[in-house]
Amino acid sequence: MKRKTLILCIWIFIMITIIMGNNHFSYGKASTNDPTVESGGTVKITVSTSTAVSCFKIELSDAGGLTFQSVVRNSIFVGSTNGTTINGASSESSSTTLATYTFKVPEVSETKKYSVKFYVYNMDTETDTTTTSTVTVKAKETPKPPDGGNTGNNQGGNTGNNGGTTSKPPVTEPKFTSVSKTVYATGDINLRSSWSTSSSATKVGKGTELKLTGTSTEKVNGYVWYRVTYNGQIKYVVNNLVTEKKPEEKSNNTNLKTLSIENVELSPVFSADVLQYTGKINGYEEKEIKVIAEAEDTKSTVKVEGNTNIVVGENIITAEVTAEDGTKKTYKIILINEKETTSLGLQSLKIKDVELKGFSPDKFEYEVSFRDLEKLEIEAIANQEGAIIEISGNENLNEDGEHLITIMVSSADGTQTVNYQIKANKLKQEAQNIENKLNIKNIIIYGAIALLILALIILLIVKYVKRK
Repeated sequence: MKRKTLILCIWIFIMITIIMGNNHFSYGKASTNDPTVESGGTVKITVSTSTAVSCFKIELSDAGGLTFQSVVRNSIFVGSTNGTTINGASSESSSTTLATYTFKVPEVSETKKYSVKFYVYNMDTETDTTTTSTVTVKAKETPKPPDGGNTGNNQGGNTGNNGGTTSKPPVTEPKFTSVSKTVYATGDINLRSSWSTSSSATKVGKGTELKLTGTSTEKVNGYVWYRVTYNGQIKYVVNNLVTEKKPEEKSNNTNLKTLSIENVELSPVFSADVLQYTGKINGYEEKEIKVIAEAEDTKSTVKVEGNTNIVVGENIITAEVTAEDGTKKTYKIILINEKETTSLGLQSLKIKDVELKGFSPDKFEYEVSFRDLEKLEIEAIANQEGAIIEISGNENLNEDGEHLITIMVSSADGTQTVNYQIKANKLKQEAQNIENKLNIKNIIIYGAIALLILALIILLIVKYVKRK
């Protein structure tokens, strides 16, 4: 029985582990709120994350029947906005609200739900998330007139003889003369559902194109009203909020066309949508490094900072792009300047009274020959300050033949070592005697030849003198 219980516990533990493992990748996904709003109003949807994020991109993939109005990035991030897409980057990671979207909801006669979908890309982990916000739109409550709205002589009626109230007559619809023109919003304005400033409004941005279809022949509530068409719907707007002249559109392009550092490879490969890069240099000692940053739009300006006073270690370089309309976006480069180091080794190597040929710091094996020495006096100098040199095998060279000499070089902190070896061949005495005899024989031969040549010269001189 105990054995069955133990097996059951182990099986439950394994299943829990598998379930937890399968849910691992759900941690830290982006999320949105699920707001409730009244018919015809505006609603704000926030996109948040529970994990630390320093660089992100959000796209509105489906407005779900709502009308997009604006999007605002959290102030701790910098970046760009392109329509319904927003980018953000920060020098420090943070788990917080990333951005807030504002929508206009339609007018409904009964409560209705709308699904708004967002695509969120985390550039730190290169992962993406699709999140959905459910917006509940409630129908407006129609106020009931007192006593059911009866009109008569009884008390509580709208009009009557016994304490009834007199309702304010409604404003009649003004007359509109027919017009057919194209006009443009002079700024961020409200288009009304009727010719009253208290009616429901649809907000449009500066330069929005409208079709003017009518003009009120008299002022209503102090204003001359225009009847316009927007997105297939009839709207009303005060005349001084629109103009027939199309406003000059300023570019909001904050993209870079190129971003590079001379002789430095940046990672990842440059893309206008990627805001952060890394690069490495080795032993850079100049005060300033050249950064090439060119904007896509010639009307945009680029300001590079952090590329002066380059230090050993981490350097932060930024390229801020300011579009014609004032929109800004910042690209960041983390440049690591590594300290230049020299490979451990010998700077010079010499042996007293013995010829050592072809020394090089990168050559670690040598061969020499010698005679009549019982110790080789070796002079070795390291190429790093404080390095320790140990020489072994260069003493007690009594026997003829090959001897192996080792020179070990250690760094001052003891973390690096390198070895040089010398095969030292001590020549035998017999070989030396034979060589001596050969040398004597050579001297005799060369001497005899020299005497013959000298005698020949003297003979020629004597003959020449006699002839004269």
